Amino acid sequence: MTEITALKRGLDILDMFSAEQRVVGISEIATRLAIHKSSASRLAATLASSGYLVAASAGNYALGPRLAALGSLAAARQDLTAVVTPFLKDLVEVTGETGHLAVLDGTIAKTVQVVDGWHTVRMHSWVGKLSPAHCSSMGKALLAGLSDAELDELYPDEALPVRTDHTITTREQLRHELTKLRRTGSCLDYEELEVGLRCVAAPVFSPDGTVDASISISGPAQRLTRDRMQFLARLVRWHAWRASLARGVLAVPPGWPAPLAEEPPAPDWAVRSEARHS
Repeated sequence: MTEITALKRGLDILDMFSAEQRVVGISEIATRLAIHKSSASRLAATLASSGYLVAASAGNYALGPRLAALGSLAAARQDLTAVVTPFLKDLVEVTGETGHLAVLDGTIAKTVQVVDGWHTVRMHSWVGKLSPAHCSSMGKALLAGLSDAELDELYPDEALPVRTDHTITTREQLRHELTKLRRTGSCLDYEELEVGLRCVAAPVFSPDGTVDASISISGPAQRLTRDRMQFLARLVRWHAWRASLARGVLAVPPGWPAPLAEEPPAPDWAVRSEARHS
């Protein structure tokens, strides 16, 4: 039996389980896969040794805890997008800028949701986009949830890759930026990732108090002036906190600023015309 064949048969065994059939026996596995009972027994034992099955009784198996753990991971990611997206849409609606939801994957900020802005001139993005975390606002918002030791593990070298003349170039500069971020609750990107592109981000907290996601808005530097970005930072913080509350967060984790007491006003320069809105 080749490794690919064994893998396929192992997956076929898992597919035999359903809400109506919680336990599957060796004899049934052998019959449905058209293999000898000894082969079926070895396949089931291998799955059990890895936690995908557990012995229910002699010759019978039920689904194991490893599958439950993987299912929880998949559900958590799905729930993250489902819960946060409405608040990201609200943020985009009030600002007109393109919105992102991102998670951290090593030193990369991975976009898992995009809501297009409604300005005629706007950033165009896509789900699955990968950005270096140290030079993107959404990435730095994610990195701010790490300890110093975790940050050093991700960035063992002092020098950091450079994307533009505005990119943070050292780990010490990054550490300083993350300290500031934890003090203010938001992060600004002044063309660090791409010339002409500016972004504002804030962390989204999980119920266990960690930062496992961030939301951001991005737009052209001509429109997102420094004063406007400071204004928008409060709006991004507000919507990120609303998303955190919707995920079951009860209080801001230690080391982060208290949430804003009330919703900030909408920017007076982001007004959607009737023609554009229709």
